[in-house]
Amino acid sequence: MPCGIWNQGRFRWPPTGGESPFVYMSRHAVFASVALIVTALILVFGAAPRGQAQPLQEEAAGIVVDERSDAAAPALSVLVLQDAAVLARVVDGMADPVQGVEAGIDTAFPAGSVTKTVTAAIVMTEVDAGRLDLDTPIAPHLPPHLRPVDATGAEVDVTLRQLLSHNSGLPVTWDGFPPLPPVESRAAYIAASRSVVHPPGERLVYSNVAFVLAGEIAAISAGMSFEDLAQARLFDPLGMTRTSLGRAADYAAPLAVGHTRGQNGAAVPEPHLDLTPMAAAGSLLTTPEDLARFAIMLLGGGVFEGERILSAAATEEMMSLQVRAHPRLDEGFGLGFGVQLSEAGRLVWWDGTTNAAASRFALHPASGTAVIAMTNIADNQATSVAGRRLLELAVPELAVSREPSATLADGIDGYYLASDFVDPDLWFLAYINPLRVESDGAAVQVSSSLVGSMTLIPVAPNRFRVAGGLFDGAGAFATGDLIQIGFLRAERLPALLTPPALLGYAAVLGIIIFALLGAGLRAGWRRLRHARQRSAIR
Repeated sequence: MPCGIWNQGRFRWPPTGGESPFVYMSRHAVFASVALIVTALILVFGAAPRGQAQPLQEEAAGIVVDERSDAAAPALSVLVLQDAAVLARVVDGMADPVQGVEAGIDTAFPAGSVTKTVTAAIVMTEVDAGRLDLDTPIAPHLPPHLRPVDATGAEVDVTLRQLLSHNSGLPVTWDGFPPLPPVESRAAYIAASRSVVHPPGERLVYSNVAFVLAGEIAAISAGMSFEDLAQARLFDPLGMTRTSLGRAADYAAPLAVGHTRGQNGAAVPEPHLDLTPMAAAGSLLTTPEDLARFAIMLLGGGVFEGERILSAAATEEMMSLQVRAHPRLDEGFGLGFGVQLSEAGRLVWWDGTTNAAASRFALHPASGTAVIAMTNIADNQATSVAGRRLLELAVPELAVSREPSATLADGIDGYYLASDFVDPDLWFLAYINPLRVESDGAAVQVSSSLVGSMTLIPVAPNRFRVAGGLFDGAGAFATGDLIQIGFLRAERLPALLTPPALLGYAAVLGIIIFALLGAGLRAGWRRLRHARQRSAIR
């Protein structure tokens, strides 16, 4: 120990003031003994829990920094809790890079489709009250112009359970998102997309309008607006004081500035859209702390801080597998949640994406664990991968190998059309942006401008685990004709309709048009020349 520390008035040698060396040393020996005992007691009774939590916090921070950096996300804010206690809280990056504003624990983000989990809970409060039923037709609760219909305009029977599990047959809806124009009202939003594209109960189709419709039914049943119902049934009882279903422009600061991807992959500032016409499907603005309160209630069987918010039966329904994505996959949808079954217990989760933000909300009921991840860029790479890694950190038995454990079958490569992933009004985008599937002998690479890039790791014949991108951690099933990745279903495109073939057609058409134009110009020039010659002869 350096002498400078010894000579700061606490322990001087030789002793001063006439005190004998023996008395001086004895007195300091007593002080030292007491200090050692107190230190030992702190280490045993005070520092042990801290010592257990600190490694999780440090590892969580490393995961957040790595994933935010890898995804080039401006900010990433995460919270991990278990048995209602926070295990890790990490915020990294900038809420507003242009102004130099760092993200903090009070920074809010748009939650996108994580809103759907909140909407399901709100609907279930009306089911608990006995005013709604999950399995009876919804038509009696709606005015005629909002009731689901088929292609002929005839009403079809749809249930709340089907709406909340994406099994109603109602279509994917991109209304309100560019390139489609803004939506004027909630009623207009529903009316524009109330025609089913499949018979109810036949096929899983991820549908925003289904949740907007479910929220409207709950609001009509309760006799108040959907926003007021959410405030009364969830936000106020749970103390979610930083949560809103309103416009981002009206939200009290701080709200992270939104971003999208530029052509070079860099984050480019992007204004948050007004999503209030589709509030029940995606307008939630909130913080990880507020979502943690919602998670604690769900993991507590509907009880939060001694107050019952939902019945235990309601929370169980929400987190139970209602509809499988594919008969060969142990996952699909609950009510508002994606549900994945495994030997380590069910994983209940959902992701959200807006035009300028992304999020993940994941629960592992068996261990009482929740992970919340939010970012201010329209890319789920950081939230999905960080969320999965953090959950595996908190619940190690959930970790699965990222190494192939099965032989990769031949015949999977090609282009696949994800028709039920695109708004029917923009059907041509599915052909322009199909899934490109390429195997390298060990794994399968899937890419599309609609879903980004991901890797399918073989775990059994025709079955895969997804690594990276929007569907990170999900299961997949693939044959030579069909590929199912989470809720995304795509069918092989005929060779004559693949992008290379379409480019070939376009090239041939371009050559024909160019040749016709050339021939027309030549013919016109010859006529003009002949006309001049005749004029000169005269």
